[in-house]
Amino acid sequence: MSLLGLATLRKAPKIVKVLGTVTGVPAAAALGYTLVSHLVFHRSNLSTASEVYFRATGGGKKLLKDMVLLDNTILESAESNDRRYTIPSTVTLKVGVTEEMLEGRQLFCLNRRPINDRAVIYIHGGCFINQPTADHWKFLDTIAQRTRAEVIVPLYPLTPVHGATEALDFIEKVYRKTIDKYGASNVTIMGDSCGGGIAASFAEHLAQIGLEQPARLILISPLVDITMRNPDIIAYEASDPMLGAQGLQKLGLTWAKDLDVNDYRVSPVNGEVRNLRNVMVFVGTREILFPDAKLFYDRVNATGAHAELYIGRGLNHNYPLYPIPEAKWAIDRMVDAICTD
Repeated sequence: MSLLGLATLRKAPKIVKVLGTVTGVPAAAALGYTLVSHLVFHRSNLSTASEVYFRATGGGKKLLKDMVLLDNTILESAESNDRRYTIPSTVTLKVGVTEEMLEGRQLFCLNRRPINDRAVIYIHGGCFINQPTADHWKFLDTIAQRTRAEVIVPLYPLTPVHGATEALDFIEKVYRKTIDKYGASNVTIMGDSCGGGIAASFAEHLAQIGLEQPARLILISPLVDITMRNPDIIAYEASDPMLGAQGLQKLGLTWAKDLDVNDYRVSPVNGEVRNLRNVMVFVGTREILFPDAKLFYDRVNATGAHAELYIGRGLNHNYPLYPIPEAKWAIDRMVDAICTD
């Protein structure tokens, strides 16, 4: 996910209006804009406006390509990430939210009601250094409203102070508590970006520790290989307005700490995937994580395990979380899966 957060994308519709006004021929501009969006990129006007906005502002890519700036950001996050987190004031949740402490860490629970018969554990993205953004909460509020699920958001330990093994240990505690209440067959694990990679690693880890797999694993633009050495990534870097391979590689190394970069706990594309159940992968064609996300799906699918790949044609990183038309279709698929018995 962009380090600037997805909330900025909500300004994107204004760009379309501005473009039309500046040209002096709004009707012609709108027609040309629509043709480019649909015929060239195969996406909605708003999706194109979103990419225009990120390119105009630099998005998170500027940070992920400037190693000095990234180093400073990582160091600054060491202090900020251990402060008490509060849900952004710009967010108004339509479902109830409670906060708990587990092993000294915050745990947020959305939509906890007596009628809950299932749960979603959501592992948020943020390049291993950021807490959930406003757009995470808005997305999760939608998921909670449309399902009978309690949505559980663990604030797992972040880098540079903490690393992958600590995060997996904490998520394991959350998972054990959740399946004790609902049963593994009624639990979905979801994650986006680096959180999607962590979710995949955790699902693989369950087989190592002898715990039952969740009913399904839903991954949104997952970072499944911190080495970023897939040669196909090069072809996607220029079209990705949000992410940079060099910066993600540095963040991944910081996250791995003493683990080998090829260890499944940080690069789940290398792990044992035959035990995974009902895997859903959502990824856009204009993001550098596309090649590895597809490779992860291919490996799962090759084992005979049930797996589904939803490719966002012409779409960017984390497209299901954006305020764009294509997100609704993706969310519909997720809701249907979560609600399936």
